[in-house]
Amino acid sequence: MNFSTISLSYMFLGIFVISILFYLYFKFILIKSSPKSPDKDKIIGTMKKPEVWQERNKRMSYIALFWSIISLAIFVFLKFLYKSPLIPSYMIFIYLGVIALSSILFLPRKTHSK
Repeated sequence: MNFSTISLSYMFLGIFVISILFYLYFKFILIKSSPKSPDKDKIIGTMKKPEVWQERNKRMSYIALFWSIISLAIFVFLKFLYKSPLIPSYMIFIYLGVIALSSILFLPRKTHSK
């Protein structure tokens, strides 16, 4: 099965929008849980290690920003520079798989303390 470059380019535009929304969400959480924020206690509450939680949210925001930039670049490339009319459908699944893998691999690991 093949996708047309126009429909695939708009799929990447959709991924761009979703990635930007995730970036804004994680940044909003980081700003609201900063030491100077009055809402810090509402968000962090009684967490045992809020530093780990904040580090994970910071990394997720950077990952989302990275994939939004990549998705926008692919959208522009497919929309304006790529002249072939069809692209194989497995390309989008590979791209989504790489996004999922990067989100899993770059998160901090839980440490088991004794």
